[in-house]
Amino acid sequence: MTIFVPAEGSGTPTGVAGVYDYNSLKQAVQDWFARSDLGNWIDYFIQIAEADIYRDIFAQNQGKGVQPMETAFSSTTIGTGTPVPAGYVGMKILLVSLNGQTFEVERRTPEFIYTQFPGQSACGVPAYFTRMGQNFVFGPYPDAAYALTGIYWQKSAQLTSSNSVTWIVNTIPTIMLAATNRAAARFNKDEEGFSLWDSLYQQQLASFILADKAEELSGSSIAMVAA
Repeated sequence: MTIFVPAEGSGTPTGVAGVYDYNSLKQAVQDWFARSDLGNWIDYFIQIAEADIYRDIFAQNQGKGVQPMETAFSSTTIGTGTPVPAGYVGMKILLVSLNGQTFEVERRTPEFIYTQFPGQSACGVPAYFTRMGQNFVFGPYPDAAYALTGIYWQKSAQLTSSNSVTWIVNTIPTIMLAATNRAAARFNKDEEGFSLWDSLYQQQLASFILADKAEELSGSSIAMVAA
């Protein structure tokens, strides 16, 4: 029986079986299915599991990521075609600064940017942004060298033998194992196993998202909402 051990950055636990990196996850999958021959396919299962986790986090969290995915965004200045960071999956907050003043930049659709600011020529402080391919586009187009900072949600590189620890396996190892075993059960055409692991995955992911929301709102003041 595998014991689930969240590493939380502490490295490899000693004296216990657990899920804390690529190799231990791979071993746990083989242990749960009692099949050592699954090793050649486990990387496929991991890829499917990670894709499911990222998709379901945003689907169940009102289009938002979770705190372990947050990464600081910084660029010296806004330029023509400001690049989208590697692994970008969504923006939490984006700010522009100049001469000690800081302004929040809101997201809008490409249609809004190009209809409201069709010239894309220097005309003011950027108030809106959109993503076009691998670049961010701003409106109004910046009239000075504004510094760009913020927080975005980032997708980690896939968990592999050469990238053996990611935030997913380090923070939510039981969810990662359930998602991986669900993919393995589908591969094995094991309907009962799929149902079991799917139920565990859905329950634990929902609990994780609720806990993340609660922590984020823990310092917020009470607000009155009209009925």
